[in-house]
Parts: sequence; C-alpha cells; structure tokens
Amino acid sequence: MRTTLEDPPVNSQHLPPLEPELWEPIDPRHRNVLRLRMLLIGLIVSLGPWLPVVFSGQVTPFSWVPSIVGALVVLFMAVVWVPRRVRRTQYLLRERDLHLRTGWWWFRTVSVAINRIQHVEITQGPFERLNGLSELVIYTAGGFKSDVKIPGLETDLAQRLKAHITQRTTTEETGTPLADETSEEDTDVDTERP
Repeated sequence: MRTTLEDPPVNSQHLPPLEPELWEPIDPRHRNVLRLRMLLIGLIVSLGPWLPVVFSGQVTPFSWVPSIVGALVVLFMAVVWVPRRVRRTQYLLRERDLHLRTGWWWFRTVSVAINRIQHVEITQGPFERLNGLSELVIYTAGGFKSDVKIPGLETDLAQRLKAHITQRTTTEETGTPLADETSEEDTDVDTERP
C-alpha cells in the first residue's frame, strides 16, 4: 500500500494575529563596552598607517589622511552606531522559545526553540568584566557555531537565564514536568501509614 505525504499550503490571510510581547532590552552599560572596542580599533586604524612612515622616514603631505579618515569613521561608529545598536538589541524568552533582535541599518530577528538548544555558555571579556556584564551564548542542534549571542546582560541575569534555559532543555529532553508545572493531584501524597 502506498501512502502519500500531504502538505497543504497555508494561506497567510488565515494566520492568527500576533499578540504584543514585552521584549527585554540589554543593559545600557553595553554602550561602554562597544565604545571601548571602538577606541581600541580606532587606535589601530589611526596609528597603523603611520608604521610605514616611521620605518621609511619619508613623511608626505598626505601621510596623515588615512589616520584622519579612520579616526572619523571610528568616531561616527562610537557616537551614532553604538547607542542605536544597544537600543535596538532586545531579547524575548518564552516557555518554549527564545528570540533575539538586533540591528540598526539591517534588522535581524533570530528565534530558537528551547528543545533545539544543545548547550549554553556565558562569556565575559575584559571590557565586559569592567562593566559587570556578560554575554549569553546559545548553541543549537546541528549548528557548528553559536546560533544566538545575547550581549550586554548583567552577569547575575546571564547566569539566571542560563540556569533557566538549561533546566528547560533538560525538562524537554526527559519529559518530566518542572515543579511549577505539576498539578495538585500530582503533588497529593498520602502520608498516613496503615
């Protein structure tokens, strides 16, 4: 007997409306982290073109042009791009999925089902540590690199999110309900002995 797989099309007009949800912003101190990175990049970009001049000893009237252009680009990024990037970076954690949206020029929303998460880690570089922040990195099944990185989280919040996600993925794998998901009849235990 031959069976066929039915996969009828879904009309977009019949999709249910989306309910408004409260997206969580990242910590505004993440601006400091990004600006420190921009400063480091700015130093490299501004001083890099001078290395050939220093070693050759030949200073031309245009030797300073690459440094000025590089410094202006980094200044633009630090003043315009960084605040907008931080303001637009938000995450949404729900019972069965996690979403991250980022972008200023190009918008991006990444969604990951909790049951697809393989492992979660917290990273913290020197600039993050200086500001008391961490980054939550989430890896999913079938991925060879991280699928979701939520930057600019307070370290305590990042650890709590990691614990919650780890607990949810473990629950999804084993099929056992969490303590707050058990019904009253499941928790009723007869303590009387005959």
